[in-house]
Amino acid sequence: MTAFEETLDQLCQLLAQHESIRAYQAIETKVQQLPDLQDQIHRMKAYQQDAVLFEKIEKSQAYQAADEKAARIQEDIENQPIVEDYRAKLQDASDLLTYITKRLEEGINEELNHGK
Repeated sequence: MTAFEETLDQLCQLLAQHESIRAYQAIETKVQQLPDLQDQIHRMKAYQQDAVLFEKIEKSQAYQAADEKAARIQEDIENQPIVEDYRAKLQDASDLLTYITKRLEEGINEELNHGK
């Protein structure tokens, strides 16, 4: 294993232990275990796909009906406290990964510029 691979492995292990990553993983597991929520998500996606199809074949009334049903389900999903919590924890984890990526990019660019 190269030094790069070892360092990358260490970074992955540290990230897996970070509070925001663990919180996201925990809420994601809870969300995946809610059959009613999963059913709503599945139905919303099906209506969204129907709407796209109806729009392509120029069935405007069918498109509008499918789009409205999808929008209603999406609103119901988004207003559930567990989904709000899921999104907040997802944002925290995403912010952490964005910060780390930015710092790595800056460090690499600095090393490359000093190496010239």
